[in-house]
Amino acid sequence: MSTKRRIYLSKSRFQNGRQCRKRLWLEVHRRDLIQVSDASQARFDEGNHFGELARELLGGGPAIEAGPLDAERAQAETRALLELSVQQVPRIFEAAFEHDGVRIRADAVLRGAANNELVEVKSRTSVKGEYLWDCAVQAWVMRGAGLPLGRIHVGHVNNQFVLEREDDYSGLLIKVDVTGEVEPLIPEVPGIVGELKAVMKGNEPVIATGRHCGEPHPCPFTDYCKSQEPEEPDYPVSILPHGGKLVEQLKRDGFLDLRDVPEERLSNERHIRVARASRNAEAIISPELVDALGALAFPRYYLDYETIGPVVPRWIGTKPFQQVPFQFSCHIEQADGSIGHREFLDISGNAPMQGLVDALISACGTTGPILVWSRSFEAGRTREMAAWFPHKAAALNAIVERMVDLLPIFRDFYYHPAQMGSWSIKKVLPTIAPELDYADLEVSNGGMAQQAWREAAHPDISPERKQQLRAAMLKYCERDTWAMVKLARWRPW
Repeated sequence: MSTKRRIYLSKSRFQNGRQCRKRLWLEVHRRDLIQVSDASQARFDEGNHFGELARELLGGGPAIEAGPLDAERAQAETRALLELSVQQVPRIFEAAFEHDGVRIRADAVLRGAANNELVEVKSRTSVKGEYLWDCAVQAWVMRGAGLPLGRIHVGHVNNQFVLEREDDYSGLLIKVDVTGEVEPLIPEVPGIVGELKAVMKGNEPVIATGRHCGEPHPCPFTDYCKSQEPEEPDYPVSILPHGGKLVEQLKRDGFLDLRDVPEERLSNERHIRVARASRNAEAIISPELVDALGALAFPRYYLDYETIGPVVPRWIGTKPFQQVPFQFSCHIEQADGSIGHREFLDISGNAPMQGLVDALISACGTTGPILVWSRSFEAGRTREMAAWFPHKAAALNAIVERMVDLLPIFRDFYYHPAQMGSWSIKKVLPTIAPELDYADLEVSNGGMAQQAWREAAHPDISPERKQQLRAAMLKYCERDTWAMVKLARWRPW
């Protein structure tokens, strides 16, 4: 006689179900459909690293060894530790509790004589609304399991922390008391739990894709859900840049195809251009584009950085999430049309800043515009390097002063319907120089470059694989600056 396997809620399932009932159902019944991007996996790995460090920063102590799929053993380990005195075991990490079909693992339980404290650790720099619900469901389960629980905290990253001594992360974790915000939510948890249990037991919910697919977290089932819906028009209203509430209203009013939207419904000049180009199936090119590009003096330097921004700072002088350049590409164009190229890449895992600064100053000369795509990023990183190396600050700040942004030039004076509402260089380039598509590259975007750096800098990588990644990373960054050369040289007539 067969028996049905009992399905449990967890903290993550509770939160995923709050985001979207269909996401919860698919997570339980169709895990084969999960698609996790490399960027999402990297964020997950970074969060785990911070979580492990947070244990030390909270004072250390035993962590439950049983894995996430061995709930009964994990709960037994937790009970055994709780039977010991507070003096023997003042803190327990990954403690496991169960109540009314909900199983949770608490990041940290700080034990007290009368009450215990919960610390929910998050690898972000502030307390967000969804974290309060993380705490609420855990508190409900822990109290339901018989554990006296007093104060409730969120431990998050201190974004003002600067690594001053190697391996000294004192001050990286901020503990915020959220008891007052969480307690009013706890009475709502049983009702939500009941709804989510019914979802898990029922049929697949019918829910259309929308903004909830990415808020508060990207859903790994989005591609599947979209595949179940009618095919989108060639130019959906969702391509309107920063459309937000306008897009939602247009959809409610029955407009799915941007070409069907009356122009009087659009007031933003960029929205109007995107709609006109989509409707007419041809690029909109302003005469000012030629004037703006022609006004760029020589020699021209085309510059692009690749950066890494770990949650836990790796190098002295850096902050959490600070984007540290480890690579640049610089094409140099002379007035006679000749082209030179300089580049730098450090995948040793050591601090890359000093070597990059020296190579950058040498590559960029002293005169001529330095062309970038989205100046705020390259300028911001260069100013940060000037702060790290005061004796190089004059030369680095001079590089910033010479930076000219190609993005607003094309955003103001050029739009092709194939851009689909975006002025990313990877969207603009194929409309002008299709032979330079990024699809032929092993590393083809910034996220992949960061992943490649993490792999290349790992001490266990083979020399052959490291060299393969180095070649791929150099080719990608070089493509970005060559793309700017092609765009700056282009003339539509």
